[in-house]
Amino acid sequence: FALFGKPFRKINIPQLINTMNNKDCVVHLKFEIYEDEYEIVRGLKPKKFEIRKNGELMEQSAKAKDYQKLLEEQILKMNYKSFTQIVTLGSSSFVPFMQLSAADRREVIEDILDINIFSCMNQIIKAKLSMIKNVIRELENSIEILNEKINVQEQTIRSFSEKKKETESNLTNKIDQLKNEIQQFTDQLEILTDSLSPYTDVEVNQGKIKSKMNKFESSIVSLIKDKKKHISSVSFYADNSTCPTCSQKITNELKTDKLATLNESVLEIESSISTFKEDYSELKSSLEELNQEFLVSKNIEANIREKNNEINAANKYMNSLIESTSEESGFEDSITECENKKHEYVEEKTLSLERTEKQKNLKSNLDVLFMLLKDSGIKAKIIKNYLPVINDIINTYLNRMNFFVSFTLDEEFNEEIKSRHRDTFSYMNFSEGEKSRIDLAILLAWRKIAKIKNSAHCNLLILDEIFDSSLDSVGVDDLMKVLRDLSEESNIFVITHKSDQLADRFNNSMTFFKNNNFSRMK
Repeated sequence: FALFGKPFRKINIPQLINTMNNKDCVVHLKFEIYEDEYEIVRGLKPKKFEIRKNGELMEQSAKAKDYQKLLEEQILKMNYKSFTQIVTLGSSSFVPFMQLSAADRREVIEDILDINIFSCMNQIIKAKLSMIKNVIRELENSIEILNEKINVQEQTIRSFSEKKKETESNLTNKIDQLKNEIQQFTDQLEILTDSLSPYTDVEVNQGKIKSKMNKFESSIVSLIKDKKKHISSVSFYADNSTCPTCSQKITNELKTDKLATLNESVLEIESSISTFKEDYSELKSSLEELNQEFLVSKNIEANIREKNNEINAANKYMNSLIESTSEESGFEDSITECENKKHEYVEEKTLSLERTEKQKNLKSNLDVLFMLLKDSGIKAKIIKNYLPVINDIINTYLNRMNFFVSFTLDEEFNEEIKSRHRDTFSYMNFSEGEKSRIDLAILLAWRKIAKIKNSAHCNLLILDEIFDSSLDSVGVDDLMKVLRDLSEESNIFVITHKSDQLADRFNNSMTFFKNNNFSRMK
């Protein structure tokens, strides 16, 4: 109870307290390890647990479990199972080594051989491997996600690039088409301009002809007036014989001369009028032709203006397309943004791959360590080296107790017991007395191995009612011979109810009795 906080027998911890006062259950245990003195104080009601080293209280942990771990691992260097296999042997709740499970047997031997550190290391390695596997799994999942993100960005970049290429191709095609249209319009404009050149003097010619026609009209009007005047004079001379003004008589000769002159003048005038009319008619025909040419020239000019407008509109549209291709488009911005994201993902993936590689290398090294630290690794090698020594010591103690069998433990801690060196038995084939001899031989072997290893070596041996159980008188004598040899270097305590039969076999004895329901020693 003082060392491990638990009873040796199968009872509950509260049952350790005396039922009379139901309090103040306190144990003080002192021992030495090399030059250091230790005192363990453990109690119930009130609960108490202290470790003192060389008179000074060792720093207590917040949890009693951690304080107990400090005592077992750093001070005693022995756990409860090893303690009950090496230091104490009792008939009440003691489980002999041969009745332990394979796992418990291994734990005891590892503790005795001081190789349980490999099990602790293996647990640490196992925990680290589990953690590293989780880290690798998370990194691989992260890399897979990053690959998907990179693929998405690459697909987006390809999509934008294709759209950009398609847009640029469409723009180029439109620009080329516009250039062709502009060239066609320019060619048509040249044709129209050439076709307009014959009509450059139409308006001038129209003005000249109109001016001439006006002059002709004035001349014709003037000639008609003269003609009327002459015709009037002819009528005067034809109808009158006397001048109304001067009352002179108009002779026939004068009348004839005048009429001849006037008629000749009328004819000349009529001839001139006719000539002017013919010239006027020609001018009018020319003017009509010029008017037609004028209409044609205006139509050509209208077509020229239309072509110029079309050329200007096409040039303006083409220039806007050229500017849109030369300027950075929305596709370029989107592609640049996607490429930046892809670059970030690639860098992150590279770091994750490097971390994964490091973790895998670490895992590979830890896998090797895990294989070495497994039960079939370094420990198996050490145990295999010690098994012949263990078996020899066990057989030595069996022989000293006059139990002549060949006892062998294999690497899996299964026993093989041969009687008369030919018949194979198991532990359970033997009688209780023979099993007690085997148990004692194994216990003493563990103590010797612990001394050799200096691992769980202890000069204390407690035998609780061993002499009262299955050993016959011969077995008791044989055990006493062994104990006498051990007493030179060990403090041996034998708990028995047969004090009258065994008292003369020991140098000292202590008797415990009950007084008023309290145990006393005398």
